[in-house]
Amino acid sequence: MGAIRRTLTGFFLLLVVVTTGALGFWYFEDLSLFEAFYLSVITITTVGYGDYYPHTPYGQIFTMVSILTGVGVVLYVLTGMIGLVLEGQLREALGITRVKRGVAKMKNHRIICGGGRTGSVIADDFRDEGLEFVVIENNTERVKELRKKEILVVEGDATSEETLKEAGVERASGLVSTLPDDADNLFLSITAKGLNPNLDIVSRGSSERTAKMLHKTGVKKVVMIEEIGGRRLARSLTKPAVVDFIDFATKRGEASLESFKVQPGAKIANKKIKDLRFTERIGASIVAILRDGRVISSVGPEDEILEGDTVVVIGQKERIEKLEDFF
Repeated sequence: MGAIRRTLTGFFLLLVVVTTGALGFWYFEDLSLFEAFYLSVITITTVGYGDYYPHTPYGQIFTMVSILTGVGVVLYVLTGMIGLVLEGQLREALGITRVKRGVAKMKNHRIICGGGRTGSVIADDFRDEGLEFVVIENNTERVKELRKKEILVVEGDATSEETLKEAGVERASGLVSTLPDDADNLFLSITAKGLNPNLDIVSRGSSERTAKMLHKTGVKKVVMIEEIGGRRLARSLTKPAVVDFIDFATKRGEASLESFKVQPGAKIANKKIKDLRFTERIGASIVAILRDGRVISSVGPEDEILEGDTVVVIGQKERIEKLEDFF
């Protein structure tokens, strides 16, 4: 950012010199403000005088000072601009501006903290789902890779308030923390909750002890990736058909698993499964109900859906989308 800062500083100094020159010529040479401004510009750029030129001794002395000061400032600006081109920071500056504009338009979006392997998978899944999101990543090479995929990335430390604000954390609805260090995930959750108490946070963790600490900070869900990966590897060997089914059901394709929160006054509330007839009417089936921290997995026709329940449904993606009106 050095060349960018130099260029902006140079333009500011150039504006000051031109304005000061115009005021000086207006005062010493008794010119109109427009003529004084014109004389200031052609003096600083060393174009020469074809029509206006200083007549008074004070004006001539002021002209010499303006030339020396103005030429120095112009060279400073040109050096900064050359630095932008040579260092490739012009494209970076435009990219940062594009990201800021994109994030500024977002509301109720998701933030992915960490653009490594786990973060990239989450980003791909969010994009497949058509969700608005932004990634926070501090590794320059990863930032470049993500931007090549046309993913909005804020480059910086995810545990920093300034970086989180740049990612729009105060307007976001959810945050996923995939940082490799438990302490960083813990500090991140505390910082993010301080900026947005209503933020839903899902975090990576490495142990039950870490999970308890994260839950105390307001984290909604803690995922122990190593444990889940180990179980998946074991079941891929012992129960491959089950793993294949889960893959089939959780990826976009012929079948999809979705969850819906039953809001107060929803059409589906306080009704039995058999009366809803989702399978016949829509082609989707309720496979589980989450209620008060419990999972009701053996859902039968006589089971009733209550306000506040979370209903897990399986079916074709386009068919499941029709269920949103019921919740």
